[in-house]
Parts: sequence; structure tokens; C-alpha cells
Amino acid sequence: MLNHLHDLRNKLTIISGHTAILANKYGEEDFFPIRTNLTRINDIINDAYQELKNREVERNVFYNVDEFIRQMDLLTETVELLFPIQLINEVRSFKAQSPFQVELNIRLVFQTIENALDNSLKANSTKLIIRLFETSSHCVFEIVDNGVGKNTEIVTESDNFSNIPHGIGKEIMMQNMQMMKGKVEWTRRVDFAGMIVRLYFPKQ
Repeated sequence: MLNHLHDLRNKLTIISGHTAILANKYGEEDFFPIRTNLTRINDIINDAYQELKNREVERNVFYNVDEFIRQMDLLTETVELLFPIQLINEVRSFKAQSPFQVELNIRLVFQTIENALDNSLKANSTKLIIRLFETSSHCVFEIVDNGVGKNTEIVTESDNFSNIPHGIGKEIMMQNMQMMKGKVEWTRRVDFAGMIVRLYFPKQ
């Protein structure tokens, strides 16, 4: 596995080099989304290496409601830079009815949100609305897209060249939320014009 990670890092360096050349030629601003994704790929490689070497035991962290809103807002802003989809961020407008804490692992949450947006992109979504709301027992991070149907059923051309089983992203999302004592839910929009993904975080 280490040799595969090393090869990925080498290829990432090559792509970064070509990106720098093209950015100098055509303008840095147009290549900012590519650079952001290259940084994210590098982070994923680092995470895989750390997990492989068992150098770090991941722990969940408790955030109060204000910190939770801030973290989810930052994650939403970050994925907005990664995906070519119009994103309406309503997270920061959330007002809690009463104080509470939420147990989070930022890496797992980020990976879960990425998988949700990846499914939206595969379902040809062009716009997302992301918001927070609360129930009596959970704070819910909701992603509403305008895709063509159930995202996890969409198979893209790139999937045909991958050995990774189709639908594994959904399993990762469920596992990640379970590790934070939460859950994930998929449902069609009432108007059938897309999907809604809800991440449920228990209030404590």
C-alpha cells in the first residue's frame, strides 16, 4: 500500500507542476479550483498514510452550538471551492433554540459532505442549498440538490474505469456518521426535482 501512496504523491507532484505552468500562461484565478482539489487530494494521501501506520488514534471532539455552526459553515465554504456547483450556504443563519453540544470528527464530517456533493454532481445537479435545523434530539445538516434522481444510482463514465465498487460512498457516509453516534438519511424532494441528504448529529 505504501508504494501506491508514494506513486500517487509522485503523480500529484507532476499534475501540480503542469498546473503551475498553465496558471502562469492563462491566469492564476482560473486554476484556483484545481489547486484547491490538489491540496485536498494531498490531504487524503496524508490521512491514508497516517491510518496505515497507526500513528494517530482519531478522537471525536465536543463542540458547543456556536462552535458547531462555525465548523459546519467553514466546511461548507471549503466544499464550495472544490465542486463546480452553485452553492447557497444558509448554515450561518441557524439559531439554536437552546444550548447544546455536538460530538464531531471534522475529518469524517468533511469526507461525508464530500461524498454527498459528489453524488449530487453525478446526478447532474447545478445548485445546492445547505442549511442547519434542529429536532428535539438532533441538529441536522441538510443538503438539497436539483439533480435528476437518486444520486447513488447514477454511474458516470469514470466509474467504468474504477475497481472501487459503486455505492461505496454511501457506505462510507453511514459508517462515518455512526462513528459520531449520528446517522444519515436520503430522501427525494417533494417536487421530485432532486434529492435531500440529512446528517443527524445527536444533541448533548
